[in-house]
Amino acid sequence: MRILQVLAGLGAGGAERLVLHLGRWLQCQGHVVEVVNIYRDTTLQSEFEAAGVCVRNMRMTPYVSQWYPGALVSYLRRFQADVVHCHETAWVKSALACRWAHVPCVFTLHLRHEQWFRNDQRRLRQAASATDYCVGVAPEIPSLFVDFLGMPAERVRYIRNGIPDIHSVEKPSVDWVCDIPPDAKLVGMVGRFDEIQKDQMTLVQAMAMVQDVVPEAHLLLVGEGPRRAEVEQLVSQLGMSRCVHFLGLRRDVPVVLHHLDVFVLSSRHEGESLAILEAMSAQRPIVATAVGGTPGLLANGECGLLVPPGDVEAMAQAILELLTNKAKAQELARRARERFLREYTIDRMGERYLEVYDKAIAQHGKKT
Repeated sequence: MRILQVLAGLGAGGAERLVLHLGRWLQCQGHVVEVVNIYRDTTLQSEFEAAGVCVRNMRMTPYVSQWYPGALVSYLRRFQADVVHCHETAWVKSALACRWAHVPCVFTLHLRHEQWFRNDQRRLRQAASATDYCVGVAPEIPSLFVDFLGMPAERVRYIRNGIPDIHSVEKPSVDWVCDIPPDAKLVGMVGRFDEIQKDQMTLVQAMAMVQDVVPEAHLLLVGEGPRRAEVEQLVSQLGMSRCVHFLGLRRDVPVVLHHLDVFVLSSRHEGESLAILEAMSAQRPIVATAVGGTPGLLANGECGLLVPPGDVEAMAQAILELLTNKAKAQELARRARERFLREYTIDRMGERYLEVYDKAIAQHGKKT
């Protein structure tokens, strides 16, 4: 099968990393895969290339191409795609291109973008009419397609995210880019410093409370983004520069995870977080906000502690509980890894997408 994955940028986000994992897995199954990046962000391009997944950067114009995405139509015809799988805001242009090129289209929505569906309903209905199957990565997402866009329920799917299980439970060595004491208790988060979603500000404030009880606790923040400077300013104002470390983008995230005593995700909204899946795979104790698909990932608290979003005190108390109760932390981490192996491996996810691709091709053939 010849499969084209389409993204609106190669930023260091969960959707992009999912496409990286999925593309590599599909190639290992004998399929031909290429990734089209229709805009300018190429942050993860080197990681795609290192994985052997070919990337084509198109840098399409935002306005003209929404009516006729000519460059993408031409490329679909040259590549001779059997199916196109588009993600997030690449949907409208991709679906339109698929209609022109007579190619089956599958779309995955990675977050519950309810406001987008309200504000852009007309264009999204047009995209839906040119899409064979729509997929949501969290249980509450598929209803958006039915409720807002009128898609038949039989053309909507929920497919859980999955990642490769590349993490051993041993603790490999890591080269820090900062001075971390050998006896430090390490709390960490992996996520983009964005405008709203990840909310590292709440985590930093919670860590100030944690430090009052466990002064040897240090916070590691992995990622980049437009709000990093704002978070750094808060760290300075709280006098926490000694114990909060900004690690930037890291290619050795699995190694960093193995050194954490507690993994935290402080998001205000999520789909099914790849960062949490990595922490589950690495058998780390987890504290996360009860938003989006996160309660489902953590089996409603059986595999990690859930706290309300934006609640500094609740987050601090949960982190303290796992730092000071080693038996409970280890038991939650063990359950998390077992759940990951049962439900969230790349093999399970990849097989489900292949089923959808086959159905989309068959359905498209009936329409033409």
